[in-house]
Amino acid sequence: MKYLLIFILLSTALYSCNDKANSDSIKKTNLLEIKTAQEEEAMEALTKLQLNADIENSIYLTFGNTNHNQLPSDSSFTISQNEFKTVLLDYTAKHHENTSEEKRMNWVEASIQAQMSYNVYYCRDKSKKAAFKNGLPYSGAWILPSVLNKDIVLIWRR
Repeated sequence: MKYLLIFILLSTALYSCNDKANSDSIKKTNLLEIKTAQEEEAMEALTKLQLNADIENSIYLTFGNTNHNQLPSDSSFTISQNEFKTVLLDYTAKHHENTSEEKRMNWVEASIQAQMSYNVYYCRDKSKKAAFKNGLPYSGAWILPSVLNKDIVLIWRR
């Protein structure tokens, strides 16, 4: 009788956990499938920025909410779409010198359409002096989490 009761309790617990896992995975799958044409264009442009950087891994995309080796951050802030545009234009001028200005502008314009505002985790490079422009740090690493289910990492190398 004791073993039967234990078997029933374990079976119920395992069934409940399995049912919960299946319902969560359905929700995540649906979130990944729903993207507008504008979001698809933004992701394509971000990928082009990644692939055409002068120095490999200056800008890269990872799975969303990844535990990056630059973390923990020294600070965090939120920037608007327009501020992100200014930052990306400055960033690409330094890190995409071998790409025409017209291509850089088009990629930046498309990239910023992913969201209306962006959270940024700022990770200072303690080996270099911090550089600031318009009140924002243009040094170290920026991690922009959960942009179209990806994390964007900008490494300010120069």
